[in-house]
Amino acid sequence: MSQNNDPLASLSRLIEQQSAPMEQWQPQDCGAIDIHISADGVWHHQGSAIKRMPLVQLFAKVLCREQGQYYLKTPVEKMAISVADAPLLIVDWRLQELPEHDAEHPLVICRDNIGREFIVGAAHPLLVRKDAQGQEVPYLQLPHNVEAKISRAVFYAWAQELVETTQQEFVIYSGAASFSLGGLT
Repeated sequence: MSQNNDPLASLSRLIEQQSAPMEQWQPQDCGAIDIHISADGVWHHQGSAIKRMPLVQLFAKVLCREQGQYYLKTPVEKMAISVADAPLLIVDWRLQELPEHDAEHPLVICRDNIGREFIVGAAHPLLVRKDAQGQEVPYLQLPHNVEAKISRAVFYAWAQELVETTQQEFVIYSGAASFSLGGLT
């Protein structure tokens, strides 16, 4: 099936904002800038919270992670920033059924704390790893190697409504894709 006729590809283009073509950019490394993102997803500049959401959204469009370090990257400069855990949080979610796709498992669409939506799947997989406190928690992989931590409220809602238990692990499905949320202990 061509991508033009693929309902999943069409939905992805519709809800996921285009990200900057950072892989084409080779900017000069300009060192660090005094921007810190706390574990609760709040962006700070010189110790003060950035309260203008459009500014945070603009910064997030040029956010990337390279070799474990987060940067704000433009075509001409790249500046390191500090991130306590993940720079973004998944704060809401919804299910989306698509005709001609897996009828048993609708797509899981996540919304981050700055209002962007992502479809959980091959392009944006769920990963389980230890957070800053050493607890195993799920993260959603976003473009440019950026991660969004799944908020506690979303995780508990998934546990009640979506998670299926196999003999060995907890699994969440999004369309035809499946993701382990950890083993049974």
